[in-house]
Order: sequence, then structure tokens, then C-alpha cells
Amino acid sequence: MKRALRFFIATVTCFLAGFLITAIPVMTHYAPAPEITSRQLTSHKNISNAYTISQTKAIKKSTSSAVRVVSIVRGEDTGQSSVSFASGTYFKYLGKHYVLTVSHAVVGDCDDLMVAYFDTSSKCVEIAYVDEMTDYAIIEIEEMKYRTPLIIPQSFVKSKKKMPKLLDKTYYTGYPNNIGPLTLNGRIAGFSDNGYIYIDSYAWTGSSGAGVFDQNGKLIGIIMALDVGVTQYGADVLENLLIVVPAYQIDWMSALH
Repeated sequence: MKRALRFFIATVTCFLAGFLITAIPVMTHYAPAPEITSRQLTSHKNISNAYTISQTKAIKKSTSSAVRVVSIVRGEDTGQSSVSFASGTYFKYLGKHYVLTVSHAVVGDCDDLMVAYFDTSSKCVEIAYVDEMTDYAIIEIEEMKYRTPLIIPQSFVKSKKKMPKLLDKTYYTGYPNNIGPLTLNGRIAGFSDNGYIYIDSYAWTGSSGAGVFDQNGKLIGIIMALDVGVTQYGADVLENLLIVVPAYQIDWMSALH
């Protein structure tokens, strides 16, 4: 999120009981319970039952389509390379697989990009579209394991501007501080003059590019940056105020045709 200044758990009777009590520790030692992995704990199958049906569907969409965008930054002068991390949303359109993220996550060529989820990854096939002004990018990738893509219909691609509502509930899954995936909720707090959405939630470096869903499961935008507050003591990052690129500002027609 490099543009933040602008806008990562027998009972059994008689003598048989004595045998089982002795035997159980031995059997446990040689047959341990299977370990529950982080991937299982953060999957769409492990969601609190405190939410409504529609909210649960929205959270499942968010958790099952979230990916990490990894980009190699090659230093032309020093010859050394570094790695940039961001978030993204995995989707499918007309049989091809893509990731929607921010443009500032795409810092090199397609060969320098990889999309990952825990220990699985997918290579970049083509950088389909980059809009540096609005700050979004669409990358075509290979089909991913353990991820369920959003199915983007042609009607969505051709849809016109439709603004979300003030205080609508929101959900996103991403990699703030390069940890996660983490799933966080929030509310729409307001709108900027240039069309961006302000959301009251939490984010940090690495959250950029994460898809934001409303409580009905509709993709309403992607996280672009954090807001910055300025006082007489200097500037400070407001990690609870997210700036989101609305989905209607994405030129789907140009990117996917």
C-alpha cells in the first residue's frame, strides 16, 4: 500500500477397563490426532454462525476467492531484487481465470508475478489490463487449487454505475501486514468527491487489492489505500479508514475483451 500518503486453531466394566486405561496412551502415542492447519481454520467452511444467511454467503465469497499477489521488484541499478506483497480477488470470466488487484501491486513483467494461497501458487499468463490512474489491474493466471473463483457474468461487466449505500456492512479478506489471510468486516463511512469509497474497518500494508463485498455478496470494490490524518504534530496513517476503488470504476469491457 505504497500510496497511502495519497489518498498477514469407555467406559468398560471389570478387568477390560484396566487394559484400556493402560492402552490408550500407547495408542495415542502411535496414532496422534490429525493436525488442524491454518488453511482449514481460515477456510469458508469455518465461519461463525452469528451471521445471517446472506452475510454468511458474502463472507464465503470473500474467503474462498482471496489470494496473495507476489511481485518481484528488480533493482536495475543495484542488481538486487526485493519482493512486494499485495492482496487480490480470484475470478473467472468466459472460461479464463483472473485476479483483480491494484495497479501498484504490478511492479514488473508477467514473469515477475505470482499469485499464491498458502503453499499453492499460480503463474501469471498475461497482464490483461492496468489502470494506474484509477489504480487497479487485472491479471490472467493459471487455474488455482483450493480457490473458488467469482463467476463474473457478462451482465456484471456491462453494468452501469450503482453506488453502495451509506453504512452498508462490508467484508474483505486480505493480507494486512503480510499476514493472513485475515477476514475483516466494516461499514461504508462515506464517499470522496472523485468517487472513491471510505470504509471504517482495518487494513495495513499488504491489504491493497483485496476485494470488498457488501452484505449481499456483491463485489463493490478493491482496497486501494489508507487515509492520512494531518495535525500540528505531523501526519499519521489512519489504519481504520480505508479508501476503496468502486467496482463500477473498473473498465471490465476493455480488460476482458
